[in-house]
Amino acid sequence: KARSREFLFSARGVDVIEAGWRAVNGMFNNENSEEPEISLPYVETGKKYTVQSAQLLEKQTKPKPLHTEASLLSAMEHGGKELENEDERKAIRESGIGTPATRASIIETLFSRDYIERQKKSLIPTAKGLKVYEAVKEKRIADVAMTGMWENTLLKIENGEIPFETFDKSIAIYAKQITEELLAMDFPQDENNFFVCPKCQKTTVKLFDKVAKCSDDVCNWLLFRNICGKTLSKIEVMTILTNKKSPLLKNLKSKAGKTFDAYIVLDDEGKMEFEFPASPKGKRRK
Repeated sequence: KARSREFLFSARGVDVIEAGWRAVNGMFNNENSEEPEISLPYVETGKKYTVQSAQLLEKQTKPKPLHTEASLLSAMEHGGKELENEDERKAIRESGIGTPATRASIIETLFSRDYIERQKKSLIPTAKGLKVYEAVKEKRIADVAMTGMWENTLLKIENGEIPFETFDKSIAIYAKQITEELLAMDFPQDENNFFVCPKCQKTTVKLFDKVAKCSDDVCNWLLFRNICGKTLSKIEVMTILTNKKSPLLKNLKSKAGKTFDAYIVLDDEGKMEFEFPASPKGKRRK
């Protein structure tokens, strides 16, 4: 770290102390890395240096990768990294979210309630799941810090620092608060306002019994809700508009009368295409 007037600057670098396996092929940098390792020059603590040059760089942060079931289980087990309170962070780090016996079933509940879906190995939130997230993300019921506080309180009860009656009363108060908070929520009735037209990217999509249609008559993008003998549900249409890909639609019927399974995928211009799931090894797809 270095200070220039009132500004504090920091830099990070990597010095290879022992080459190890890299000495085999003489590679000290990872060619596949978008940001190569940087070796910092030696500087003395407390010594003043002259700035030779300065350059302002603009970069975009990378979004966190999508969870797989394995990474989500790990995140639940080792949760709490972003909690500010050290005691709460330590408590939830040791206990995690859920228990080894319940974490897998929690994820299965997300699937059964259509909050998430699988796309290859990744877990993708559905339109329904995103709406629930937007509705509760700032509420007490979704506060991870509360879980950390509970675990910290249970640890104090275990150590004899506080009576269990105190925790019992706090749970009753919490249950009353979240119930009142959820009952007071005003959910918007018009779900169409949430979805921008995938073609013009300007106006919203209106949902009708037979079609989903762009509200701009000039654009006139539409998606028929009856696809190969199957009527798309509201949730399925919302998922297509949100993720540009439907859940797996089963038992669709071709013009020849044959059944097949497929995803509906929208390209960059909003045109609909079928994407077929990978066939099991040794079996031919119909």
